[in-house]
Amino acid sequence: MSSLQFNLHPLPQSPLLTTTTISSFSIFYNSHHLLRFNLKTLKNHRIFAMSSNSTFKMNLNEYLVTLDKPLGIRFGLTSDGKIIVHSLAKGGNAEKSRIIMVGDTLKKAGDSSQNSLVQIKDVGDTQKVLNEQTSSFSLVLERPASTFPIQLLHNKTNDLEIVYNRGRVPVLTWNKTLLASNLQPSSESCGSSGFSMFNSKFLNSNGNKLLSNQNQHAITHGERNSFTEQTIQLACVFTEEACGDGDWAHGSFPLEEYIKALDRSKDEMYYNHSLGMRYSKITEQIYVGSCIQTEDDVETLSKVEGVTAVLNFQSGTEAENWGINVKSVNDSCQRNNILIINYPIRDGDSYDMRKKLPFCVGLLLRLLRKNLRVFVTCTSGFDRSPACVIAYLHWMTDVSLHAAYTWVTGMHTCRPDRPAIAWATWDLIAMVERGEHDGPPTHAVTFVWNGHEGEDVNLVGDFTANWKEPLKAKHRGGSRHEVEVKLPQGKYYYKFIVNGQWKHSTSSPSERDESGNVNNIIVIGETACVRPSVQHQQKDANVVKVMERPLNEKERFMLAKAARCIAFSICPLRLAPK
Repeated sequence: MSSLQFNLHPLPQSPLLTTTTISSFSIFYNSHHLLRFNLKTLKNHRIFAMSSNSTFKMNLNEYLVTLDKPLGIRFGLTSDGKIIVHSLAKGGNAEKSRIIMVGDTLKKAGDSSQNSLVQIKDVGDTQKVLNEQTSSFSLVLERPASTFPIQLLHNKTNDLEIVYNRGRVPVLTWNKTLLASNLQPSSESCGSSGFSMFNSKFLNSNGNKLLSNQNQHAITHGERNSFTEQTIQLACVFTEEACGDGDWAHGSFPLEEYIKALDRSKDEMYYNHSLGMRYSKITEQIYVGSCIQTEDDVETLSKVEGVTAVLNFQSGTEAENWGINVKSVNDSCQRNNILIINYPIRDGDSYDMRKKLPFCVGLLLRLLRKNLRVFVTCTSGFDRSPACVIAYLHWMTDVSLHAAYTWVTGMHTCRPDRPAIAWATWDLIAMVERGEHDGPPTHAVTFVWNGHEGEDVNLVGDFTANWKEPLKAKHRGGSRHEVEVKLPQGKYYYKFIVNGQWKHSTSSPSERDESGNVNNIIVIGETACVRPSVQHQQKDANVVKVMERPLNEKERFMLAKAARCIAFSICPLRLAPK
């Protein structure tokens, strides 16, 4: 399998590659494994990281707790074979721990004095461990990936096992490996015995999958495109014998308030890696979705959807953290004649997205010009990949940003970084303007003066009728004064007039002119390029926000020209900058 990398240096000539790895760094795959979170960018969707094959084998959702007996936990068996915390005994040891929550999945358990934990695979494992004669237990539990629907557990649990199995066909099998651990025969020479089971608690996880999926058909595209709310179906509940029939609860809070809190959080997005690859069809040639996890995902894209190219923005570190076998996926793509291009964009980094988006769209255009059907993907499918598709529709098909954003988010559940797309749009236009922007404002700038309370502050500069019409600053409390100005992108000099004296702010960049005067300077916007580089961000107290507005005819023409200039700067054979 070949891979291709480039940084700021041109690449040597090479034929069309089946696998291409493009990075803005000289080293893409390295020995460091980092997990980065940007709380500001990820405020509306949550991502839970887990790795089973990583060097660190991290699972940020798991925790260990040690409890004295009786534990005070009632466990439940779900239809997919998981052992979850169903309820907690009021005043019990589990409730007193203030860490265990209803809906947590039991992964391991064991005697805390022996420092050994048993993997929990079924009801038999759980009951065997709970019945051990010991004074305390250590439990490893996993917090669910999304908010657990506790309200669904408030139904009566009487005859739950009968209700769950009503109308179901039992499992008839000679395969003893489907049995729960406490029903496994003690000897291998017990003959060919058959088993008939109506209850999930007698099965292990594989048996539960067989019972739950016996009448299901293959997953269709529509099902893969749906992000349904989490549902829970219980097969049975059980507890340790020492707990008795105490008073049980699902949490020390009113159920009505919990349901209202769930309603308030409906706009949040949760990436659940265990759901597998989820994708949507945007156009006849463009699909967008979450990361490819297995060879089966590649088979689905190739055989079902006819995908012939993959544009992947996931980094190698992310794939490692999620336990994805990159080599296996790449080999499967090669077997299925799928061209895969890896161009990592830092997750949650709006600036990195803004700088790399023009090249991403150029790559997408090149692939579509080859008449390929492209699957655009990142880790979650919520941000980077849909942002690329939106930018392509906006820049290359003369669709407004609002229309493109509405179309893609309507077809695929996502929340891409809309300001980053707007920033990149103005950067492209600046590439054609060459510093001569004469159109309406493109950015909203808040100029900040931090001085003393009670000062009379005014702002003057290139944008105030050539330094002749000062703008009055508003006092925002304490020593902070602000002036809000809408400006076109460009370079501007300015100063503050404080109590009649002209001063520059030491909290913002400044320059000395030919006469020796020190003026503040602000550069609004940047210029897009085919080889984006990370630039040092100067410390500035001022706040610059991009404006999203309809483009006039001249701006639309310049945007289309700039976007195509970037695309035509990409070699159609090597898919790298010329």
